[in-house]
Amino acid sequence: MDAKTNAGDRRVYRIVVRGQVDEEFVAAYCPAAAEMTWDGEATCLSNIHTDQAGIVGLVRHLHSLGYFILALES
Repeated sequence: MDAKTNAGDRRVYRIVVRGQVDEEFVAAYCPAAAEMTWDGEATCLSNIHTDQAGIVGLVRHLHSLGYFILALES
């Protein structure tokens, strides 16, 4: 099995979590083009260009910080 990642393995993801995510978190842990919006109850992280391992790592990190994942879309 080939463990190398190629461009075809990358997708664009959108994550919605309950609560407000800190802008420093987005700058430190999300890809550069990621966008954050806050609607008063939930934060939407969109335009996340990564592979499956990257999105799993991001979701795990958000969960470990206590955020409740409301949606994950590809």
